[in-house]
Amino acid sequence: MEQIQSYRYRYWEESLISNPLISAAEARDLAADLSLYDMMALANSFTSAQVGDVVSYAISYNINYSNYCAASCPICAFYVPMKIKGKTDRGYELSRNDIRNEMQKAKAIGATEIHIVGGFNPDLPVEYYEDIFRLVKEEMPGVTLKALTIPEIDFIARTHGLSIKEFVSRLHDAGMDAHTGGGAEIFDPAVRKVITTKEKISGEKWLEDAKIIHSMGIRGNSTMTYGHVENFDQIIDHIVKLRDNQIEVPGFLSFIPLKFSIENTPLLKMGKVTMPASGETDLKVIAMARIIAGAYIKNISVYWVAVGKEIAQIALNGGGSDLVGTAFSEKIFGATDRRDVTTSEELDHLIREAGKIPAQRDTFYNILKYP
Repeated sequence: MEQIQSYRYRYWEESLISNPLISAAEARDLAADLSLYDMMALANSFTSAQVGDVVSYAISYNINYSNYCAASCPICAFYVPMKIKGKTDRGYELSRNDIRNEMQKAKAIGATEIHIVGGFNPDLPVEYYEDIFRLVKEEMPGVTLKALTIPEIDFIARTHGLSIKEFVSRLHDAGMDAHTGGGAEIFDPAVRKVITTKEKISGEKWLEDAKIIHSMGIRGNSTMTYGHVENFDQIIDHIVKLRDNQIEVPGFLSFIPLKFSIENTPLLKMGKVTMPASGETDLKVIAMARIIAGAYIKNISVYWVAVGKEIAQIALNGGGSDLVGTAFSEKIFGATDRRDVTTSEELDHLIREAGKIPAQRDTFYNILKYP
């Protein structure tokens, strides 16, 4: 058995070195051929070649401007339906003063990145976003503003009769430096039909919008939410589509797989999901992401908030090269009862214990310092 595994490992290693553009069918074959150990070892060898032994993260502060949402996706525990606005005290919209108060907290931790996302709120005008983005830059002129998921951008633009280019241009003028890359979920239409609603764009439209935004010089992350009703073939197809989009119109800074957190979600309440993805699946996703996309999206991130710190640390030797950030004040995963916190000192420790070199970075993956 060891000889067979060794042969298969060498076959895939040599094949990928000669041509890293692996097809979805080939990726499925590789996943079937290799054990998790060999898959992680292969991914780690490519990580070393593509980015070295440095593992980075940002000092980030999250602001969620509103939880009212017209989409009400079964995958989400954060939203409050727009239709009950005014009938509940669970919903909110942050004011200028609220944003200013959040920025004081961001200053206190020395944030280099402000991450802003929220629900699909049709009551908020375009000027609202322009105003709060300018306020962020007034409060912290040197900070990088990474704002809005691609479905948010599409929804707001449609709601106010603007093209993607018109809306993003206004956001950029107001201070937006990058998009967040969220809302990709799983591109497969059958899966999206279960986990999202018609208000959220299709996977094809997500990819199309990303190309438009990237063509304007606005870069951002790419994501995938896994661990619900999808199968592993659909995970592979998703990663391949992101990679191919990157080849066509570059602009993805990283790939961040987001493990679905089931607590308090409609999917759990409906019985469509009963257990979170296993740690083995988490590690397999990171390894396959590196193998499929690492030559084109070199930063493969492990979101410790979603997978937990222990699995995140292990994944750093299986394809992961980034821990995303400190994620202070994160509320989306918090709505699913995942409220773990960290410090830069703890992230440094996790990275060193994994045998890697910790580094603080900016949003664009430029190293700011080695702690």
